[in-house]
Amino acid sequence: MRIWTVLFALAAAFNFAVGLPMLLAPEAMLASLGQPVPDELLMTQLASLLIVVLGIGYVMVARDPVANRPILWLGVIGKASIPLLVWLSGGAAALSSSAFILSLGDLAFAALFLLYLLTHRRAA
Repeated sequence: MRIWTVLFALAAAFNFAVGLPMLLAPEAMLASLGQPVPDELLMTQLASLLIVVLGIGYVMVARDPVANRPILWLGVIGKASIPLLVWLSGGAAALSSSAFILSLGDLAFAALFLLYLLTHRRAA
């Protein structure tokens, strides 16, 4: 179970590393990712807030994977959707390489979360 706890803690750190700078300094974070800065930052900050909130959820899962198992379903849905949204918005060509790699990181976490959910059935 230790490896899974580390994985969930890494997922939380990943979300905080992306979400907090984007929430608190969106212009600087977007520039560091090679992305254009929109005129209105509210939607960027709202999305960033959700990334941080899910990171808090992953901390909860890391602390007690059995009790907080359902949170991982949100992670699978959310993280697996990121690369899909990237592809629908024009694919890798529409993003900088850094932003594209971040989306692949989300896909990897989604796959690992799903692996955990399928191999660690909820106790009756």
